[in-house]
Amino acid sequence: MEFYKMFNKRKIKSVHMIGIGGIGMSSLAFFLKLNNIEVSGSDIGQDPIIKKLKKIGCTIYGLHSSENIKNPDLIIYSSAIKENNPELIIAKKNKISILKRGKALGLFTNKMKNITITGCHGKSTTTSISNFILNKSHIDPTTFFGAEDKILRSNFYFGKSKFCLIEGDESDNSFNEIDSEISLITNIDNDHLDFYKDEKKLISAFKKFIINTKRKCIVNNDSPMLNKLVKTLPQQKIIKFGKGFSKYNDYSFEILNNKYSKVQIFIKDKSIGIFNSKLYGDYNCYNLVASIILALELGLTVKKIQNKTINCKAPIRRFETILNNKFVTIIDDYAHHPTAIRAVRENIKKNFSKNEAILIFQPHRFSRTKILLNDFIKELSKWENLYLVDIYSAFEKKNISVETLFNKIKKKNPKALFFQNKEKLLNKISSKLIYKKYTILTMGAGDIRDVGIQLKKRI
Repeated sequence: MEFYKMFNKRKIKSVHMIGIGGIGMSSLAFFLKLNNIEVSGSDIGQDPIIKKLKKIGCTIYGLHSSENIKNPDLIIYSSAIKENNPELIIAKKNKISILKRGKALGLFTNKMKNITITGCHGKSTTTSISNFILNKSHIDPTTFFGAEDKILRSNFYFGKSKFCLIEGDESDNSFNEIDSEISLITNIDNDHLDFYKDEKKLISAFKKFIINTKRKCIVNNDSPMLNKLVKTLPQQKIIKFGKGFSKYNDYSFEILNNKYSKVQIFIKDKSIGIFNSKLYGDYNCYNLVASIILALELGLTVKKIQNKTINCKAPIRRFETILNNKFVTIIDDYAHHPTAIRAVRENIKKNFSKNEAILIFQPHRFSRTKILLNDFIKELSKWENLYLVDIYSAFEKKNISVETLFNKIKKKNPKALFFQNKEKLLNKISSKLIYKKYTILTMGAGDIRDVGIQLKKRI
């Protein structure tokens, strides 16, 4: 399909992307380049995705400089880019059209049949599962992932239909820039309050998103904040699901096995089938069920969906096994919110209780650490072996120290340890592995995965 024809009237033939290496920016770059728009971009990172962009013909600059701007028709920038960026400054001076990534994504997809998946937890996994189920069906959407898909080894899939599957970013309200035909909300939680400032504004953003969805909005009715919101809205286009039977839900499900997520789904009180997968944990049962309901609502048969779910995978960094041998199991997970930390801990207790667990946690963002401090203390102190490292700033200004978090955890859990130096952390773990087998989790949305990779090389 030639999406470029849709934008001839705008005469967009070339785009420059500031911060092109980010997960959301790069997926948009793939989309534009594959639709015959010339793409250049700048990024100081060395992510492997940069090599993939170069391979398809994108021009990439390793530094941010005003000299990178060659008079493109449009400039797109990521949320990580500050106003004093030299490329933004020269673009404004030369009166070049500028859009933030969220608005640009909305612009370039607004003529498509958009299916948007969002929520504070689980949206990346749900997007990957949904893409796998819908891939090569009559839907076969073009997909923008919010994490690298483990099967495709990419954060973008170029489909053959007019459908577009988008992981919508609720963190900065950019999901409301997307013209959604169908939407799916995994949950709402008290996150992103650095942007929204209070819970009321966060809820208002989701309310607007539901109202603006044209046809159907699938919601997890077991999410307390989402359940409360949905009750205040007209019910005609809302499709509710939850665990156990409820007269308020359109779909219900039972968990038959949570180590390898196996669920039975019901419409009202009638079973429509049992669905197997190799995903771990109760929370992935919810992600699996949400994806199945989406596929059903899009017209796929139960049999076709059953044949797909058994082979679906979570994206990278979602309870991903880095190493499993006779000495150690190393698992990496993206969890960076107290709710997600609790969900992973419950999964470990139920399914990995044979080995003693060690959690290596890297807090993500000063703002989140400060706003949710008491929740982090509550959840992290429950881990018997907790190794804490410094906060990953994500370009934020420091307004809290990791020592504040650690000292409060230490009062509840005297065994907790803090490591300023990652080499000392690696030496500490290596020395423990002599005596017995451990399950080690590296957890956080920053670069903590590197610790697990380094540990793997030492064993």
